[in-house]
Amino acid sequence: MDREWELRAACRSQDPDIWFSKGTWTQAKKICLNECPVREACLEATLAREEETADSLRAGIMAGLTGAQRAELARSRMKPKPKAEPKRSRTPGAGRQLAPCGTEAAYNRHLRKGEPIDQACKDAHAQACRQYRRTGSKAVAVR
Repeated sequence: MDREWELRAACRSQDPDIWFSKGTWTQAKKICLNECPVREACLEATLAREEETADSLRAGIMAGLTGAQRAELARSRMKPKPKAEPKRSRTPGAGRQLAPCGTEAAYNRHLRKGEPIDQACKDAHAQACRQYRRTGSKAVAVR
């Protein structure tokens, strides 16, 4: 990066402590904003250098701005994040197949969706309840 602009900076002949002592920030801002012919180049170089710097670590006056002002300016210049694609609603038939009627899973689906429960599902539910009372589990034994 070309840094020849630094040779023309108004701060070059000043005491560096002016830019890092809160008591002299007003003086530093005056020098940057009123006297410096390379303020824009200084600002761009500072923002590039501080790109990965945490907001709380941006110290002093640079290009006439405080660390907080530079952080805000950097945020405003950021490219907006691409918008997330809207969630697609499930189309009928997509995903897992529905449990067939006559099973405990179908009985529970009918309950969950507020659908009428057919006799085959009622029978499957009654059998699952009997199994649970007998064994303490709804797991079906494989024979």
